[in-house]
Amino acid sequence: MIIKYCVPRTLFDQMLARLDQSFARLSQFSADLAHELRTPVNNLMGSAEVALSRERSPEEYREILESNIEECGRIARMIDELLFLARAENPKTEISCRVFQVEKEFEVITAFYNMLAADQQVSISYQANQVTLYADPSLLRRVLGNVISNALRYTHANDSISLSATTSADKSVIITITDTGEGIDEKLLPHIFDRFFRADKSRQHDKQGSGLGLAIVKSIMDLHGGQILISSQLQQGTQLKLIFPPSP
Repeated sequence: MIIKYCVPRTLFDQMLARLDQSFARLSQFSADLAHELRTPVNNLMGSAEVALSRERSPEEYREILESNIEECGRIARMIDELLFLARAENPKTEISCRVFQVEKEFEVITAFYNMLAADQQVSISYQANQVTLYADPSLLRRVLGNVISNALRYTHANDSISLSATTSADKSVIITITDTGEGIDEKLLPHIFDRFFRADKSRQHDKQGSGLGLAIVKSIMDLHGGQILISSQLQQGTQLKLIFPPSP
């Protein structure tokens, strides 16, 4: 006896739509990756061609080599971040969660960025109120580091960045990072966690950033089963809320 299974057309259409969206995202990601890699590769080729165009002094060769090392570092960082994203999206990826004091992590990460912030005349402060969190400490540091680093790029002298941690009624832990920087156009907020997305197109080739920092933040929050809320106003600043589920 042959049993035939009939898949409702609506479900079939939905499946095709999801596949179409997946292929579109993959195609867009490939195009973005090629675009992002083209700039440092062209810079490396250009500087090498200039160096070989005529005889130069040892000092000139040293400057060219230092510039090339900087571009190679940019490519290496991008590769590392892409590999991290690939691992984070693997369903089998495991993280090492434990209970710890959020204030300690705030202290470590702000101490790391304080010198850079001081150079920009930006203040960083934190308040944790003895909040404990069940998470992977190293991944939390990466999240906080990426968010603070991104905030520093869009803040100016006399601006501020603040971190706070609270526990909600359902025992979720909410970490809030607020800055008083340039802010983000509300229309761009839905895309802020996309790979290679930059709100400020004039910084498309910013050597300090790869455009992957906030995508990594989202992937880490997904690994923890958490969520992200973001709000922003131009010329007033941005607020990011990281919501971690209760400790099991």
